Amino acid sequence: MREAVVTCAVLAAVTIFTYPCQAQSPAPSDPDEARIEDVVTASHILTNEGILDSFGHVSARSAKNPDRFFMPRAMPPALVSRADIVEVGLDCKPVDANAPRLNGERYIHCQVYKARSDVQSVIHTHDLAVIPFGLAGIPLQPVLVQAGFLPLEVPLFEVREANASETKRGMLVLNATLGDALAKKLGAGPVVLMRGHGDTVVGRSVREATVRTIYTHIDAQAQSAALALSRKITTLDNAELEANAAGRFYQTEHPKKGK
Repeated sequence: MREAVVTCAVLAAVTIFTYPCQAQSPAPSDPDEARIEDVVTASHILTNEGILDSFGHVSARSAKNPDRFFMPRAMPPALVSRADIVEVGLDCKPVDANAPRLNGERYIHCQVYKARSDVQSVIHTHDLAVIPFGLAGIPLQPVLVQAGFLPLEVPLFEVREANASETKRGMLVLNATLGDALAKKLGAGPVVLMRGHGDTVVGRSVREATVRTIYTHIDAQAQSAALALSRKITTLDNAELEANAAGRFYQTEHPKKGK
């Protein structure tokens, strides 16, 4: 029963992005407004799935100015609306000096966008499904075909290594130095775990980042369940990951006519 509910939830999330309800207003002609709309939708979907809590956040790079991005003000993602979206520069300062207070961990977004020109969306979660893999010395690995975008082992960001020289060493990414260290650990990959904190997921669109976030969550649940049965589990290998990369198991963009 649980498996059926999870499958339906993922299909619903992908469907909402891919085939908007006919009753909705037409898609915005402004590409930035379209991305902002996706940020709002993704915030609600991921909250509904229990992946975002009151402090997670979704952002999207500006389509018109890659040196800026959009993210909600400091607030629960479940309540985000268009009016709550703030335009931010890669210096991590709001473009509008009178903008509302931003989330302190916006440096996750700023520094990843700086490091990765291919990234168009960043999602940071406190997903309880992935946190154990940063605590137990067991790497998160791809065990589901739908999570074949993951590397053989998902990298783990250890904040203690990044702020070892600081006298006050917290867990949050509250400055550019820690954001740079996180971006470096992410590398060219799609996901990085954060010990005792959650994860950061990136994508070439908000839709891709959202689907990756959901399947990272489900993959972590599946791996935990398998490990409860046996310490010896079978994960995807390089050949399977390469085949997965060559194909598309789900479509997160609007289909073109005739496709």
